[in-house]
Amino acid sequence: MPREREEFFRESNTTEREKIFILAFEGNETEERYFSEFKESNKFNDDIICLHLLKRAKNDTRSAPNHVFKKLKEEARDEYNFNENDELWMIIDTDRWKNIPEIVDACDSIQNMFVAVSNPCFEFWLLLHIKNIDEYNNVELEQILQNKKVGRNRNYVELKILEILGSYNKSNINPNDFLPYLNMAISQSKALDIPQELYPTKLGSHIYRLIEKIQKE
Repeated sequence: MPREREEFFRESNTTEREKIFILAFEGNETEERYFSEFKESNKFNDDIICLHLLKRAKNDTRSAPNHVFKKLKEEARDEYNFNENDELWMIIDTDRWKNIPEIVDACDSIQNMFVAVSNPCFEFWLLLHIKNIDEYNNVELEQILQNKKVGRNRNYVELKILEILGSYNKSNINPNDFLPYLNMAISQSKALDIPQELYPTKLGSHIYRLIEKIQKE
């Protein structure tokens, strides 16, 4: 028998919230830390929302979107009683996986399930917080989209973040480097978005669509 949704509210020490958002991530470090800090920040609309993060063990390397989808569906939707307003979100990238269209279609076919795809990666969403990408020329934008490895441990988008911040560790990001500039990330994401696309096929991130639902006015 599925567990009651009120269990989420009790975890948050209140029963007054009206809506649950559950997030599952492709990565198990950068995304989790970003959204954990967002949840604790004054930007999160905790008056009516309970935000629950499905955490993946550090030694769990099953990060392909189909595994993220399975985790979200089995551990969230199938284990809890949700009402029609609750939402389950997948946070995934395009840079390593080729079955994004199938995952997007699967989420679109199931009530309450959504997907926020970043192209090429979650770090591009972070970059949008701290850089006006109009300042990049077409060659640089193409390199960002390709997001190839630079050295042994970084990709190109991480290098761009490093150039701006002076230091960057994707395993232990400092959300305060990004969250104060959230509105800039949202604005730039909207400018890049093609409304009829279910996920960005060019540079872009649909994470803003989730953020706009859970942030304070």
